[in-house]
Amino acid sequence: MMLKPDITGALRDRRSARSFDPRAVEPELIDALIEAIRWAPSSQNKQPWRLILVESKEAQAAWDAALDPGNQAWATRAPLKLVLVANADEQPDRDGQQRCLIDAGIALHALLVQACAMALNVRAMAGWNEQRVRDAFGLPTSYQVVALVAVGHPGRVEELPPEVQQKEARPRTRREATEIVLRNRFGVGASG
Repeated sequence: MMLKPDITGALRDRRSARSFDPRAVEPELIDALIEAIRWAPSSQNKQPWRLILVESKEAQAAWDAALDPGNQAWATRAPLKLVLVANADEQPDRDGQQRCLIDAGIALHALLVQACAMALNVRAMAGWNEQRVRDAFGLPTSYQVVALVAVGHPGRVEELPPEVQQKEARPRTRREATEIVLRNRFGVGASG
């Protein structure tokens, strides 16, 4: 059996960084991010997400204003700002599963990994005011905000506020596989 390329290195190296260089993200890199999200899998291939590129000064100011204060301390510096939304009408809930959000989360992951592969800093956030985002970007009622995303070339951590620098200095950790993988039923670990 021929082994396929291993992407765990790319996943392990991916980091949700908060430091951004102010220079613009090149159009060809933005196109690659769009292609990554475009080719993400979805249930029944519904692709219920939309990606809003926040480009005008007015839209960028609205994006910045919608952020929670903790995110405003660093995210406003990102030169590329995105809003990811999902449409529940295109991918309705079924049996309690919010499939549009699951699909949009998979699409977001594709974008995050692609950004990392291109040596861009990228961070998706959940800290925003929903109504401000809805109003600023004219979202129809069937759409739900999934994430606001900050993207840019790596910046200098030293230029971030001290409390954000401390967060950036924390080592990345993950649970051991034996803590998260179960065999056959809940409570039976992979090693046992």
